Amino acid sequence: MSHSFHTVFPVADLPPGASKAVQIDGHNILVGNSAGEFFAVQNRCTHQDSPLEGGRIRNGLIACPLHGVMFDVKTGCGRGQMGRVPLRTYALQVSDGQIQVSVDAPVAA
Repeated sequence: MSHSFHTVFPVADLPPGASKAVQIDGHNILVGNSAGEFFAVQNRCTHQDSPLEGGRIRNGLIACPLHGVMFDVKTGCGRGQMGRVPLRTYALQVSDGQIQVSVDAPVAA
């Protein structure tokens, strides 16, 4: 499947453990860096609909800053009872030092 990618910011702007929210075509997306691997997920916790931006990223998981619900940054799958509903994930690529995200179709887990 062909995706249309949108450049969001330079790789250098997102050190390991950091995340930034971006808006693309009406989608509120959190782009993050988990130990050098970039990811893009919806920026809303599926437990209480609160932003994930600012949540701690460790071992491939992001924690919701509100209640600590953990989500896998690659698959969007939650951990525990409060994470029953997975996050939407988005296709991401790095090109010429720029992080690019597609909202065309969710990434298959």
